[in-house]
Amino acid sequence: MKKFNWVPLVLVFLMVLTVAGAIIFRNWFLTFLSMELVIFHLLPPFAVILSMIAYKSKARFWFEQADWEKNLYKKLKVKNWKNKLPTYDSSMFKIKSGSKEEVIKLMIQSENVHLLLVFLSYVPILWGKYFGHWGIMVLMAFIFSIVHIPFVIVQRYNLPRIINAKLPGDK
Repeated sequence: MKKFNWVPLVLVFLMVLTVAGAIIFRNWFLTFLSMELVIFHLLPPFAVILSMIAYKSKARFWFEQADWEKNLYKKLKVKNWKNKLPTYDSSMFKIKSGSKEEVIKLMIQSENVHLLLVFLSYVPILWGKYFGHWGIMVLMAFIFSIVHIPFVIVQRYNLPRIINAKLPGDK
């Protein structure tokens, strides 16, 4: 029996709670927190939908590795550390658990969500003038964006290998 994942339910509850609190109490902190939750937890699913549309419409240019990427991945020795990164649910990325197409979709989703989070991490800086501590916000945004880059790199590294892999059930 599969273990129930409470994380999405807790995040939705927090999002509703902070939005309601921001409306009721007109508090800047709650407004900031609710905007953060909405941005970081509603925009990624839309990015996933758009990336799936691009993949299905054969806009493959986004999903193919450029030569400079291949050289970068060799220099970064991605092959040596790619399996050391934490995953939300590592079983989702195993072809044995689903079809090759499902794993490819998950990889594209993962790459685009992390890439979106790299850029979205800088959005709070726009609110820095309202909350003060601008330097801390810049530092935290930078740290948050840097944390997501290895996940993007690993997905970009692995995707062509999975797409080109010949499996027993493939035609």
